[in-house]
Amino acid sequence: MTLIKISGCDNSSRCGDVVFVHGLGGSARGTWHPQEKQDDDNFWPKWLGDDFPDTGIWSLEYEVEPFKWKGNSMPLADRATNILALLDSYGIGDRPLMFITHSMGGLLVKQMLRNARDFGQCKWQAISSQTRGIVFLSTPNSGADMASWIKHIGGIMRTTVSVEELEAHHSRLRELNLLYRNDEQFSQVPMLVYYETQPTKGILVVNQTSADPGIKGVIPVPMDLDHISICKVEDKKSQIYRKVERFIQENLRQQLSEKSQKKKTLLIKAITNQWER
Repeated sequence: MTLIKISGCDNSSRCGDVVFVHGLGGSARGTWHPQEKQDDDNFWPKWLGDDFPDTGIWSLEYEVEPFKWKGNSMPLADRATNILALLDSYGIGDRPLMFITHSMGGLLVKQMLRNARDFGQCKWQAISSQTRGIVFLSTPNSGADMASWIKHIGGIMRTTVSVEELEAHHSRLRELNLLYRNDEQFSQVPMLVYYETQPTKGILVVNQTSADPGIKGVIPVPMDLDHISICKVEDKKSQIYRKVERFIQENLRQQLSEKSQKKKTLLIKAITNQWER
């Protein structure tokens, strides 16, 4: 497990961080690349870095496989704690941040923010309080029917705990979903939600109902894409890219500019008051 630096990550004066989080069976680079290349920077995390040079763009690499013969996996809550410690080691949380997630990656981020707030670690709590937005690309907030199907054949294939937790209507996902719908802090986090309308190998992996986080004001947007292609933005003209770019500008950078201007105004007032005395 590691946090891969895409762009601007070594800039100590950067204004914020954006972290890409892949899902089940994904990877830090291949998940987001149109050709699933692992050694090519011509993909949208790097394009965002070019558009926001004073922002750190990162991509998380962690092991989360559907079948045991392919690799290991951790329960969602354990993996969330594991990644919080990793993010803290890189100083993530020292600045405002956003997460861009695909599929199970969105559930992982939701669990991470919950653990960060509830475990009482000051540095981890900063990760939760500094989060300015989450982009969900086909995240199964209430589980996926495909996971139930995979588990059905798991007697032969030996599925991991991650597949079990992704089952439709799994109790852990129901509880996490209810928390975000009703919690004052989490329900106010700006969210951008997209979901697939095209099947993947004949199966609609995440349907509209599961993709909907059920939060007031958050409108899931249907896309003419499948579960695999929805996270592989092809160019900057893409609807998803253009909206995510605006989302970062409005919720990460604009708020920072407003805060900076407010500090300048207060400083000017303080200096003026001092002179008047």
